[in-house]
Amino acid sequence: MPKVSVVVPTFERAARLPGLIAALEAQSLPCDDFDVIIVDDASRDGTAGVLEHLVATAGVKLRVLRNDRNRGPGVARNAGWRASDAPVVAFTDDDCTPAPQWLEAGLAALNGAPIGIVQGKTIPDPTVALGRWAVTQTIESFTDRYETCNIFYRTDVLRVVGGFDENMPFFGEDTVLGWTARRMGIGSVFEGRALVYHAVSHPGVDYFRRWAVQHGNWAILVRRFPEMRREVLWLRLFTKRRHAALIAAAGGIAGGVFWRPALALAIPYAMYLFPRRLQRDEVVDRLLGAVFDSAVVAGMLRGSAREHTLVL
Repeated sequence: MPKVSVVVPTFERAARLPGLIAALEAQSLPCDDFDVIIVDDASRDGTAGVLEHLVATAGVKLRVLRNDRNRGPGVARNAGWRASDAPVVAFTDDDCTPAPQWLEAGLAALNGAPIGIVQGKTIPDPTVALGRWAVTQTIESFTDRYETCNIFYRTDVLRVVGGFDENMPFFGEDTVLGWTARRMGIGSVFEGRALVYHAVSHPGVDYFRRWAVQHGNWAILVRRFPEMRREVLWLRLFTKRRHAALIAAAGGIAGGVFWRPALALAIPYAMYLFPRRLQRDEVVDRLLGAVFDSAVVAGMLRGSAREHTLVL
C-alpha cells in the first residue's frame, strides 16, 4: 500500500502533464511509497493520448480516471481520492511542478503533529519571467483558504468531511472542505519545505473578467462559515484593504461634487494607484488595476445580493 496518493484534476492542459509526471518521478520519496491518480475532466484536446503514453512509460505508478463530461475540479478531486487506498492524499494541479522534497516534507509535517491537514508553500515558476499582468499563485504562509494547488489531507479526514462540495461553483470548493474540517476540530499546519512551483501565464481580458465575477463566491463562503468574518475578513467585511480604499474613494468622489472636503476619502486609494515611476506602462498598469479592482468589487456585490451576505 502506498503511503500517499497524489491526486491531480486536469482539463485541457496536455502539454503540461509530462513535466508534472517528470517532477513526481524526481521525488525524494521512493516511488514505491506513492502513486499518482490523474482525473481527466472530459478534456477535448490531446490529454487522453498524452495520459495513455504516460501510463505506459512513467517511472511512477500512474492511474487515469476520466469524467464523461466536464464537472469541475471538485468532482474530479473527489473521484481521485476515493480511488485511493493510501492513508494520505496530496493534492496539486495540472499547472504545478512539485519540488523534489515535496512529498517527503508534507508527509513528515503530517506525521509530526496530531493534525489532519498540511498546506505547502507555492511560488511562481522561477524559470518564467512574471511580466505584466501575469497570472500565477504565491502562498508563503497559511492562508485560511486551503488551496488545493498544494495541500495534504489524511484520507480519514476526507471521508469524515465528505470530500469536496460538488455543488460549490469553481473558486472556493477547496475552502469549503478545509473550513468544514476546521469546524470539526481538525488541525492544520503550514510546511514551507513542501514546495510546489506554479505556472506563470498571461491570459487575455476574458480571464480577468471571469475571475472578477467568480469573486462573488466569497459571499457563499461567508454565508456558510460566518466565523470567517472574524478570522479572515478585514473589519469583518473586506477581503482586501484595497477594496475598502476603493469604495471610500468612490464615495469621496461622489460626495465631492456637493462637498469638496469629501474628496479626501479618495487619497488612500490614490496613493495605492500612484506609480513608482512616471512611465507610460506603469501608469497604464495602475489604471487597469483600478478597473480590475472595480470589477472584483462589482462581482462581490452581485454575490452578496444573491446570498444576502455582504462581503467586499
